[in-house]
Amino acid sequence: MTPILAPGPDSVTAPASVSQRLLWMIQHYRSDFGALSCPLLCRISGPVDLDRLRAALDEVARRHASLRTTFQGRGARLSQVIHPPRPMPFEVRDLSATADPSRTLAQETVEELARPVPVDQWPTRATVWRLATDHHALCLNLHHLVTDAYSTGVLLADLATCYGDPGAPIGDSWSYAHFAQWQHDRLRGPELDRQRSYWRDRLAGGQLPSLGRPTGARPGGPAVAEAGFPAGVLPAVRELAARIGTTPFVVLLAAFYTNLHRHTGQTDVCVASMYANRSRPEVRETVGLIANMVLLRTLVDPAASFLDLVRAAHRTAVGALVNQDLPVQMLPAGAAPTGPGRPDDVVFNVMADLARAATVRDVTFELELPVQLGSRFPLEQTVVPIGAEPRAVLFRADDRMTDDTAAEFLAGYVRIVGDGAVDPSRRVVDLAGRSAGHVV
Repeated sequence: MTPILAPGPDSVTAPASVSQRLLWMIQHYRSDFGALSCPLLCRISGPVDLDRLRAALDEVARRHASLRTTFQGRGARLSQVIHPPRPMPFEVRDLSATADPSRTLAQETVEELARPVPVDQWPTRATVWRLATDHHALCLNLHHLVTDAYSTGVLLADLATCYGDPGAPIGDSWSYAHFAQWQHDRLRGPELDRQRSYWRDRLAGGQLPSLGRPTGARPGGPAVAEAGFPAGVLPAVRELAARIGTTPFVVLLAAFYTNLHRHTGQTDVCVASMYANRSRPEVRETVGLIANMVLLRTLVDPAASFLDLVRAAHRTAVGALVNQDLPVQMLPAGAAPTGPGRPDDVVFNVMADLARAATVRDVTFELELPVQLGSRFPLEQTVVPIGAEPRAVLFRADDRMTDDTAAEFLAGYVRIVGDGAVDPSRRVVDLAGRSAGHVV
């Protein structure tokens, strides 16, 4: 076994952030906790220079201290150890001579994402697959303790910049250690009391979704189901959001509430969601585990219009945005909604609509959704942002849904998004089609 990388004479030790301590604790005490990789997965088209790509990755790690941070201690004494720059683990695999390079890539990507990243030794490693002369794939595999989903967009932009011009200036953002200290200072005294009070009042009497009781892990392992949106649906979502001064996330969330009502009959619905937690401009370009999980509770009135539900979801989302510094794991005792399972059993996310492709020196880097990774949560629906192939993706780790039920759940969601966005005056009960009965 490789020993833990000890701090060197040029290393810097700093306190771990609240989110890092929580994740460290959860991964050690919850045997069912899912994947701890949070990779940058992308396709590379064009005449890529692999030596230049390797140098660009090393430069990205030099710019972002998170990518050279290991950890020591545990609990409240967990610390970040920030090491000086060093070459990143980098491997090139040539699949161009295989019978089916794309299929082999899919298999090897699954294997790579399933292989743990030993964060006590080094938090990153890079693998490049050569599929053809002008077609490569890159997996920059990172431990979740040093990054989050939003950070992948930052990393893609910086990778392209460093590949094109390694000497380009870096943006003026906080280091992650600076953010961690700011977070510790903020979640003390009056601000901690204020946010705890908000969540206690907001969640009092709330109910978790009753999407059936799982009896165990899904046979055959976690599963992924996907459903595309017809052309014109997501532009209609954007138009509706702009019309009432909200965001596409809120419209998509209202449709998720409607779909949960369709399946459960519940009118008090509370789901978990990951918020980027980057309201401060100083952390917009910071790479690190900044995202927090919040609970979004909304009352669903079946007789109201979809537009009314969108407005209610807007109020929920804005309240959570203002109080997103306090992760769900730090809620006051007894404040979490009641129901079967845990508050993070049912999760709804919309991927940040960031730039997902960049072209430099005739080489294009394009982000991919790592569906092979699955989810850390029992049931998570993610909407891939508006782009070339927008779609809803449902990850399942337990057996509460069959494959057919999951497919119907997604199909119903896509239909509700389209019908609600095009005609938001329609009643929730009509969009849900409750007369058809429960699916689950």
